Amino acid sequence: MKIIPRNEFPNHPLLSRLLELHDIPEKIYIEGELPEISIDEYGRANPRILTIVGSRKHTTYSVDVIENLLRNLSGSPVIILSGLALGVDCMSHKSALKYNLKTIAVPGSGLDKKVLYPKTNLSLAEEILANDGALLSEFDPLTPPALWTFPARNRIMAALSDAVLIIEAEEKSGTLITARQALELGRDIGAIPGNIFSKTSDGTNMLIREGAYAIRNIKDLHDLLHISVEEKENIINENLTDLEKIIIDLLNEPKEKDALLIESKLSPTDFLITLSSLEIKGMIQETFGEIRIIV
Repeated sequence: MKIIPRNEFPNHPLLSRLLELHDIPEKIYIEGELPEISIDEYGRANPRILTIVGSRKHTTYSVDVIENLLRNLSGSPVIILSGLALGVDCMSHKSALKYNLKTIAVPGSGLDKKVLYPKTNLSLAEEILANDGALLSEFDPLTPPALWTFPARNRIMAALSDAVLIIEAEEKSGTLITARQALELGRDIGAIPGNIFSKTSDGTNMLIREGAYAIRNIKDLHDLLHISVEEKENIINENLTDLEKIIIDLLNEPKEKDALLIESKLSPTDFLITLSSLEIKGMIQETFGEIRIIV
């Protein structure tokens, strides 16, 4: 376990962001290796740090959203940061690992295995470390989880991030603390629009009403993270199936759906399935029978 004192934060681009806090941690404990990042002229990290948080009492909607977004982030210059908690946090770490994205966990406890919270995610923590990720905490290693440790932990996650994405949260959820803290630090906030009849979407819908970015697809997430056109093109090429590449290569300009079907030489079934997949990925849009690239 490494211990980085406050006076050494400037030597670590990621930890230097903690100096923006009004209550800067005295030290940071680290298991694993901090990712090598650089900070550009706009203050953005390369690769970007995306903090994902949400309800412990999640629905299957969270599962679908996280799986879809992180699958489509695979190959992107993005590191996923979350809090190792049950629900949205652990799903974010697991999906990041599944799709070969580095991930950092900031638990609401010390890092010693005797107290690491939650116990049920100890194996997940070990998997994060085994895949070049890191565990990070300001708490002494044997500090158990307590009511005060979670809000304190949340400000660390907010400070380290380029953007915070809230998946599901009730209107009075502690998750919103992270969003507020990130906003105070000038970070971008994204929220997943949800069912107006679902309590777990009350918080995210409220954030959108107050000005958070509504994240509907991978294009919106790229925009939230300020990923450049060149980076997007590289990501597109790396993450398309052979059939999707056929469609994208033909869309050098908007085309009518019927004409695109003929040019593609795909069967109607394969064509429609491929279009649907590209729409879900946020790469194309159909307007009045015309298909166009929107990434």
